[in-house]
Amino acid sequence: MTKPDSRDFEERYNACFVDFAIKTAAGLIIGSMMGSFFLKGIRKWPMYIGGGIGFGMAYTNCENSLNNFLLSMDPKVCVIK
Repeated sequence: MTKPDSRDFEERYNACFVDFAIKTAAGLIIGSMMGSFFLKGIRKWPMYIGGGIGFGMAYTNCENSLNNFLLSMDPKVCVIK
């Protein structure tokens, strides 16, 4: 059984920026290493693909985290005065 996440919106939002930085940097590093090891030289396209994959993974995690938080809240009735 998983423990429910008790972070508020600001903590989740800040964690998204850290997640973006870590996953994008890791993707760039892994892409550049794979390009230099397997392609016998420095090629830039594996680095860009790795960075894009890392960025996409971070975006998906952030979107899921923020959507779970916002959808778990009780909707408030909008009253126009």
